[in-house]
Formats: sequence, C-alpha cells, structure tokens
Amino acid sequence: MFQTDKKFHYSEFSDKPRVMVLQPFDQLEVIMSTNNGYLLLETDANEGNRLYNNRQGEKITYMIRQDSIVKIPTVGEIKLGGMTKDSAEAILEQELAKYYQAPFVKITVTNRNVILFFDEGTKGNKIAIPEGGITLMEAIADAGGLTESSKSYKIKLIRGNNKNPEVYNFNIRSLEEFKKANFMLETNDIVYVDSRPKYATKFVKEISPYLTLITCITMVYSIFR
Repeated sequence: MFQTDKKFHYSEFSDKPRVMVLQPFDQLEVIMSTNNGYLLLETDANEGNRLYNNRQGEKITYMIRQDSIVKIPTVGEIKLGGMTKDSAEAILEQELAKYYQAPFVKITVTNRNVILFFDEGTKGNKIAIPEGGITLMEAIADAGGLTESSKSYKIKLIRGNNKNPEVYNFNIRSLEEFKKANFMLETNDIVYVDSRPKYATKFVKEISPYLTLITCITMVYSIFR
C-alpha cells in the first residue's frame, strides 16, 4: 500500500506554515451575535431570525458549495471559499452590519480530518483536526502511537490532488529528523506508517486451511480405522 521505488523523489520539507483557507464542502459552524457578542443571533430555517442570549444559543452548520458559495440567512449567498477563516468572519460581520448593531461572527470548520494507516494498511484511523491545528506527531499519538511493526524511519505524508500528490517522507527515529515531525497537517492529508513484513504471520495464515484439512482427515481416519 502506497509503495514507492528507491528512486522516488519526495517533496521538500518546509517549516514555513501554509495559510489555511476555506474550501468547497467544508462544513461551517457559524455563530452570529449582535452587540459584539452580547446577544446571540441564530437563524431557524422555519421560523426566521430569533434572538437568544449566549447560554440559550444553538449552533448552525452550513456547507460551502462546490462553487465556493455559502447560503446564509439574512446575508444570502456569499463566496467564502478561498478565504481564510478570519477574512470570512470579517466579511460576514460587514454584511450583517447592514442589519444589526455591532455584529460578531465566529466560524468553526467541523469536518476537517486526516487519515492514518498502520500495519500495511490493515489498521486505519480518522483524526479530527482541532481549531488550533494538529501536527504529525500529535495525530500519530491520537491514533494510539506506533505499533511494534511500524517503521519509525519511513512515515509517508500524502497531500493534495490524488493524480499528482505531494509525498513527504519523515524519519522520526533520528533526533534531527524528529524536529520535522512538528509539521502541521492539513485537511484530507493521508499519513501512512510503513511496517516490517510479518512473514511468520502470513505463512501461518496461508497454511492454516491445509492444517485444518489434515487435522480433519486424521480424525476421520482414526474414527473409522
């Protein structure tokens, strides 16, 4: 799984943080409030706009369409895809200022995940990316850590378009290379931890049906002998 030849050219590591932007199909949890957050303005699809205090407010989720547009009550259709979260909050506050006094907007992306595979792809974990982001090491720790057969010197990170992805290789066995493990993960990143072949386990698995057959034949023979 995700095998590469010896001459494969891995992407160059960079510790410069990349700007995270909102993307199509991101699910946005939007909290809109007035008076700089004193009263929470929530919208119900059936009942229209309603005011709640902060303790009574509900969280409403919207999805960015494929064309980067989001439809939000009061504001209407607005393009948020391609913007940073801070920029999106600012433009929504600007639009809401036409209707409400001192609006305040808080956006949280709720469906950003990374996927990790261990033990030749037989074990997989989906890890949610928290609001403050997550590093490679944090994601591995959240998934339960490396297994006994994991190759700590051969951890692949696959990012971007499946047709032409960026592929990074991390070696956390080396202290110098370990510093790169603070690499921040992005939505839909795939982390594949290579594993040592389990030849003994595979051999036993292959011959197990034949051993079972021989055992059954031996039992039948002993009964009717």
